[in-house]
Amino acid sequence: MTAKDTFALISASLSQGDLPGACSRFFANREALYQENPLLTLKTNFELRFISEEFEEAYEDNEFFQALPYVSQEVEEYLRDLPRLIRANELSSFQRKPRSEEATLKLLVPTTKNEELLFLVSSLGKEDIAPYEEALIGLLTSEIHDDVKTFILMLLVSKNVHKEVTLLKRGETFVLNPSKIGLPFQNASYDAIKKSLQKEIDVGVAEIAGKLLDQIALCLYPHKPVLEQGEEATAMALLDLARHYLNPKSSLGKNAQVLEGILASVPPLGI
Repeated sequence: MTAKDTFALISASLSQGDLPGACSRFFANREALYQENPLLTLKTNFELRFISEEFEEAYEDNEFFQALPYVSQEVEEYLRDLPRLIRANELSSFQRKPRSEEATLKLLVPTTKNEELLFLVSSLGKEDIAPYEEALIGLLTSEIHDDVKTFILMLLVSKNVHKEVTLLKRGETFVLNPSKIGLPFQNASYDAIKKSLQKEIDVGVAEIAGKLLDQIALCLYPHKPVLEQGEEATAMALLDLARHYLNPKSSLGKNAQVLEGILASVPPLGI
């Protein structure tokens, strides 16, 4: 039987809803199929893993294929994007799954992956979070990523949670009442800085500066996104930093360096 015939049988099994049969046939013949058609084998392998929601196995498969000798540029490009593809499908699957209150509480713990916590917190925006309040508040003083803590606090604020909570973030300890603080993009300082940025003639620079402002607002929250020198100085520093992003050879002013340091203080939450 040729590789083409085997792929046809696998496709037929899938069309008949026989996922176990398709997987069994494919993985029993994977090495031979790879020799005949590497790219199609790769795509089939991971589509089967994604449909089966076998993400741990997908990560193991990734390591296996990455270690194989070079075949073609097409295969290399697919392999290069594979870790992101696996993670994106894993998170998408996680977000789609209906969860019981008990299952949700089991996930609202520091040992859950940061990315999964972030998706879970986002999904709670449309729910009554009363059963999860204490678990969410507990995460604010845990070792999870600061970005996740930021979104937990934003959730508590949006739900008007009226109780004292403690937040550990960027080396600071905050004791605050979520019902008495606004969201990071809802304060006079943010509005004033945003208005100043809109005066910039270079639209590209203004757009980047606006995105940087949003990042700074999230990094500093629950502080306001403004430097000690004031809102206008903060806007000028954001524009300075935006120009530097467009032209890395350009020099950075002192205030822009401060903003750059703030952004660097919170490592990216990778997917």
